[in-house]
Amino acid sequence: MKGIRASRGFSSVLTSILMVGVVISIGISIWGFTHSAATVMRSDYYDDVMESVYKVKERFRIENIGVNVTSANTLNVWVVNYGECEVNITRFKISGDGNETYYYPPDDNSTSPPNGVLLSSGEFRRFDIVQSEISLLKGHNISVRVESEKENKAYDEIQIP
Repeated sequence: MKGIRASRGFSSVLTSILMVGVVISIGISIWGFTHSAATVMRSDYYDDVMESVYKVKERFRIENIGVNVTSANTLNVWVVNYGECEVNITRFKISGDGNETYYYPPDDNSTSPPNGVLLSSGEFRRFDIVQSEISLLKGHNISVRVESEKENKAYDEIQIP
């Protein structure tokens, strides 16, 4: 009888040890999964915050707008980056005379698809935009909107003298 009682105690201890092992392995698996998921979410959150910070730090403006009617109705737009980070100018919207048109500046790097023109901090650049849809006639108001890759915008308008 002593042998039977001894084996009963051994099997309950063995069962308890196995159950503790299973619970610990399941707990470690769940902890590993949540840790990796939290790491991915933290990385995504950091990227989103930094994108927002760069969007806020981006500073540019239209310095001047000129009209050159002698050379194929060209609109000259001077843009300056007065911020600390680079600005990627991707699009111009020109409105006037009841019409509007978009101009996409040529890419600086011809080996990749058009991505805009980079303006480094303090850089001042002139964009020559040939207009066929908007007539650049005396007395007309022309509005220009410059957009960056981070969707910031600068506005200005001119009345043609």
